[in-house]
Amino acid sequence: MKTKNMSCRYPIKQLAKASLLLAGVAMSTSVLAKTHSLLIAVDGLRGDGIENAHTPNLDNLISGNWANGYNTAFAHYAQTMKDAAPNSGPNHVGIMTGVTSNKSGVTGNNDVAGGNYAAYPHYLTLLEQANPSLNTAYLVTWSTDMQVANSADVKIDADDATNTQNAVDIINGTFTASNWQQGTNVDALFLFLDDVDGAGHACCFAASDNGYINEINDVDNQIGRILAAIKNRPNFDSEDWQIVLTSDHGGRGSSHGIHAADNYTIPFLVSSKTAKQGYLAGVPHNYDAAPTVLAHHGLAVPANMDGVVQGNLVRVVNDNGIKQDLKTYLPFDGNYLDASGNGLNAQVGGGTPNLQAGGKFGQYVKLNDDQEYLTLGKPTELDFGTDTNFTLMTWFRVSGDQAGDPVIVGNKNWASGANRGTLLLANEGNGDDFGINLASSGADRKDIDPIDYSFNGWWLLVATFDRNGVATMYAGSPTGELNIIAGDIANVGDINSELNWNIGQDGTGNYTYNLKADLDDFAVWRRALSLDEVRTIYNKGQGTELNTLLNNVQNRYLTQQSNIQVGQDLSLVITTEVNGETCGLEWDNNRFFNERNAKWDCTGNADPMTFTVTGITNDGNKLIADGYLVANGNKGAFEWDSSKHANERNAKFDENSSGDLISIWLLNDSNQTRIVTEASGQTCGLEWDASKLSNERNAKWDCTPNMDTFRIELL
Repeated sequence: MKTKNMSCRYPIKQLAKASLLLAGVAMSTSVLAKTHSLLIAVDGLRGDGIENAHTPNLDNLISGNWANGYNTAFAHYAQTMKDAAPNSGPNHVGIMTGVTSNKSGVTGNNDVAGGNYAAYPHYLTLLEQANPSLNTAYLVTWSTDMQVANSADVKIDADDATNTQNAVDIINGTFTASNWQQGTNVDALFLFLDDVDGAGHACCFAASDNGYINEINDVDNQIGRILAAIKNRPNFDSEDWQIVLTSDHGGRGSSHGIHAADNYTIPFLVSSKTAKQGYLAGVPHNYDAAPTVLAHHGLAVPANMDGVVQGNLVRVVNDNGIKQDLKTYLPFDGNYLDASGNGLNAQVGGGTPNLQAGGKFGQYVKLNDDQEYLTLGKPTELDFGTDTNFTLMTWFRVSGDQAGDPVIVGNKNWASGANRGTLLLANEGNGDDFGINLASSGADRKDIDPIDYSFNGWWLLVATFDRNGVATMYAGSPTGELNIIAGDIANVGDINSELNWNIGQDGTGNYTYNLKADLDDFAVWRRALSLDEVRTIYNKGQGTELNTLLNNVQNRYLTQQSNIQVGQDLSLVITTEVNGETCGLEWDNNRFFNERNAKWDCTGNADPMTFTVTGITNDGNKLIADGYLVANGNKGAFEWDSSKHANERNAKFDENSSGDLISIWLLNDSNQTRIVTEASGQTCGLEWDASKLSNERNAKWDCTPNMDTFRIELL
């Protein structure tokens, strides 16, 4: 963790600006008079930090709605420099000078003072050299940054809160210093904020860590104050502002400096009146910040800079819906057929994979034997060559450690990661981690990892490949955090292999370690999905089935709009979401006097049942279906127990009865179904128990009455 120095420094310029103007010294006409810039670098902000925090101000900025006439080009997959470890020293210098470590000479936190700033000056120095009348400010929160030579009019080393206030005062014109009179009009402002890095070091650079996320929330509030100050300037409508934001590194655990995607992946945004709206094309880097600001001020970017001007090129937007370029979609609902309409079906490649009820959506495929896998063969639609973008997607669940480093889907011989092809992996990099491997040869091999995962919940995995930019790995946890890492793949050549695309095995089908996992809703696109599309599919962990987005199913789940008839027998399973886990209603194997306890299995399994409809009522707010629920296989009818404890009754299956009458309350949202019954004159709602034992929870009737929400899926 870096320490802060609270000192302030106000250097006197070699020549007073007023004297230059009075003497009639010509200013560079290329540095525009009414342009203003704010460059913010947030130390330790991962590429997925903004995604998982509450950041209304940054969200408004990214969406292009922070001010009239402004657009924002953004990347959550931008990269740090690669010729130095992802630490603060070299990357701070890179952000300020536009060059990487090979040129600046700064390789760590201890050699910042010795940087080659004469050959590669700070961007504020270049602005001052081009037009000495510009008013420039340099605000940092790490004392080492004061060792970076620059010609800013004001240099301040203080903490985040103080420098946020300094930035607001400078923008408002209320800041004063020995050579900065009150009312001075700022032209270029540089601000480094450090506290996010401190929160990461305190515990974890992770979307799941409250301390880290809360600090990002605080930074958003600080940036919101600064943006409000800019908009409140009396001449803001006639001014031409540019906002640039980036970071120096990501992190893993409580540290950084590791040469890996979770340390490299950072955000980059540029907002201005000339920027394009959308996601940045290519491979943005944090050292693009300096040339981007210089270009905004009308200054030619020095040819020796490694960074490039960002904001003018964005990715092409898909306006044709999720079906565009979808090549295969396997919902695993009773078969391995392609539901995209393209006929790209899967087949059993080995063993006896098992289709089971209680998946993330409908049924799922379970791979749990050393020889079990599926194959898509080698269709031309899945040849991506040297320049075709593509996406791999599935929902993934395991209940324990993987053996070795098995493949989720891939088409290469995994005997070596240097072999030609692509892999999405279940145990890559750090143990129980998701990752990507691709290569055309050993010379361009790329490993993009790791994202650590937990057990017993459904994870959304999406790997997008922009062949002119980055491969991005999205891993949505069961509890709502969307983890994102990325890596540069622009120089990867032909990735077509001569092997099959296999699910649960490498392209040979003979890799030592077979995948042992549950998979659902598998799909491949011949384009790179956008973050917005991934968000729609992930739906904060609740998920949206592709069949729903494709309008493939009208009555898959019971809702208020379902066409239910009295006398109808509905074959179904009942599931609920509990703390990010999918839990299915089941009967217990143990039987006492012809009765079995009802339980919720939170590995996602659910027993098939039949609901016989005896009555229908539509009160406008909901559709109420009355009837009897019976477990298939003669395992009993659903009942409430005659014993009551603290307003609660056990739920059970009785083999010697027709069951108790229950009412299913259906709304338009299939996930908001409630199940109730009348027990000895009381209304009781079906619930899951707060206690969990061996991945199971008791099913009960709460006669307070409270009730949980469920989803009923038709089989």
